[in-house]
Amino acid sequence: MSSIGIGLYGTGIAADNHAYAIAKSSKFSLVSVADEKYNLAQSFSKRHHIDRCHGDLEYLLEDSSVDIVLLASPFPFNSKHFPFIAETGRSVIIETPLAPSLKEAEKIVEKAEEEGIFLFPVSQMVSDPLVSRLSSLIKEGRSGEIKEYSLSWSFPSPVKRWMGVWGEDGGIKEKSLFLFSASPAFDLIYTLFGEDRVEALKEKEDGIEVVFERGFLSVSDGYDGFSFRIKSDKFDLNGKNGKLVSSNGEERIEEFEKESIRTPFSSLPYWYDSVYSALESGVWPREKYLATLKGLGLIKQAEKFFI
Repeated sequence: MSSIGIGLYGTGIAADNHAYAIAKSSKFSLVSVADEKYNLAQSFSKRHHIDRCHGDLEYLLEDSSVDIVLLASPFPFNSKHFPFIAETGRSVIIETPLAPSLKEAEKIVEKAEEEGIFLFPVSQMVSDPLVSRLSSLIKEGRSGEIKEYSLSWSFPSPVKRWMGVWGEDGGIKEKSLFLFSASPAFDLIYTLFGEDRVEALKEKEDGIEVVFERGFLSVSDGYDGFSFRIKSDKFDLNGKNGKLVSSNGEERIEEFEKESIRTPFSSLPYWYDSVYSALESGVWPREKYLATLKGLGLIKQAEKFFI
């Protein structure tokens, strides 16, 4: 069976992670790339051995080899580009956050439904196997009541590069961009814990701590990756970068090991592998982009503490 051709628009750091993950896929292939800076599209196409490259989204959409469009341009541009892609009837893989405002993000979702296309938001952590297992335990009520949680998100932030594009005149403050850079963690909070409310925001020397009703999220510019601790009536779990580090309470380790959840340490691109595994399985319900909208809602709550 011939592979499904993916056309990429935008060639930043996330685009490279996608390209490496797609190269491992048996179902998808990266067939075309475009960037408004044509020299970047050329460099990217050479780096990843892609035959066709373009300097404009319009030319990418005219490329008959493209079955699905991967929109990896900076998120404030999604609202501008998405409608043109949707009107071609192609499915869209889109980096999160969907947009800098809930209203714009909801319009993207509405446009996808109006055109009847498949919208796949790239919320990396939600695709992680360990997270999927945790989500099942919580939703099935097997975790008991969640008492408290803490999450740490530490990756090199693109904020300085983003500020070079928009600056304060672009209507998005630097502190807000820092929160947006951690959008997968906010998506994850909603996925695991539901409608938790932001109660405070504390600035730290190396980042920001967002305080929720039952837990907190620490966001920093660094290289430690993603870690969590969840304490409930029935267990106390610690995990880092896709691996269950420790667990106590009845049946905890046995449950996770039985499901082969333990995975080796992995950096961010591993989560992109999980994204394409999820795509290959064909299971990606509407609730997934609902999580990205809810995650964005949490970011907007946190933003208010800067005003």
